[in-house]
Amino acid sequence: MNGRLIPVRDISAADERRWRQLAERAIDANPLGEPDCVIPAARYQEFGSEIVLAVVEHQDRFVASLPLRPFRYWYDIHYPIIANRIRRGANMASPLLDPDFAPEAAESLFTTLARERRHLGHLLGLDSLRVGSPVERLLLDTAQRMGLRTYIREDFERGFLVRRPNGDYTGHLNYKYLWNVRSRRRRIAAHFDSGPVLRDRAQDARALDEFVELEASGYKAGNVALTAVPGDPQYFCEMCTRFARDRRLHLLSLEAGGITLAMLIWLRAGDGFLQLKTAYDERYRCFGPGIILQIDSFSFFHEQTDGSWIDTCASPNNDTFLKLFPDRTRISTILFSLGGRVDAMIVGNMQRIFPAQRLVRAWGSPFKRVAKRIVSQRGSHLSLAE
Repeated sequence: MNGRLIPVRDISAADERRWRQLAERAIDANPLGEPDCVIPAARYQEFGSEIVLAVVEHQDRFVASLPLRPFRYWYDIHYPIIANRIRRGANMASPLLDPDFAPEAAESLFTTLARERRHLGHLLGLDSLRVGSPVERLLLDTAQRMGLRTYIREDFERGFLVRRPNGDYTGHLNYKYLWNVRSRRRRIAAHFDSGPVLRDRAQDARALDEFVELEASGYKAGNVALTAVPGDPQYFCEMCTRFARDRRLHLLSLEAGGITLAMLIWLRAGDGFLQLKTAYDERYRCFGPGIILQIDSFSFFHEQTDGSWIDTCASPNNDTFLKLFPDRTRISTILFSLGGRVDAMIVGNMQRIFPAQRLVRAWGSPFKRVAKRIVSQRGSHLSLAE
């Protein structure tokens, strides 16, 4: 086996084909690590030229792949790191591994990154690994066998849904909560002269543009919405269009009286779905359209798909999804050393480094404010003297 790094913007048709073949047989399905996500990300995002695909080959086939980009600042860590955050919001970013060669492929992947660490990053950061998944266990076991140090930067639970034979996905919600939802449905029906209806608009060419506009018109416009970053709308729309072409996208729209009240996007990942984004029209916030859409999506999931689960892909402490979704999945973000003694020492001492960094920041802020005040006072004295 041999490994190499491929600039994604320059990937050949043959390598893209091998990449797609690996995605079809990977241990853990991850559409966010597939060509239809990563190639648009590299094409449109400002840092797209930095995105590389680390691959391991065996007999003219890819047996491992992992899209990466270098960072000088990753979470709270100021250090050269190469990480799998090739888009805003990692969501689910495990590498693709061939089940026939997984242990050897994982070891070769670490070896390849260690060989290139002086040019790309001395440490490897992997966002959003599902705790207990085959890939997460394999990576940790391989790192331990190779003597690579690891540090769990983040470990949290997020909302998840597992298919139930009886189709009951709201039994955990109390009566008052469900009564409020029913009341809001009646208010929507009275306001629009028709009750809320759920539609799947994945094949509607206008739906993605409408989603981008809906998201940008609300509270997410500041720094979360796609329109907040140049290139993000183009990347996201092309990615969704590619998956819709393969019938792996659901774009659910809650509508009443010809008005779109809320929308959400699911991406097929093996036998389940990743919930990538949601948005609602804040003009109708009083009706709670986002909550109604989520609850109606449970029925759509049960009746219109053969999926086994939905991952909310939510950030830590998202109370809304933790309340609505009856199940949980644990997510971890892990930092790996790649062979150097200093790098291993840094990773091994992260438990001490982070509290020290927080202390420095806590003390540093007041000092910075005092320094700015002194500078401004000196500037005013100088202007008076002149």
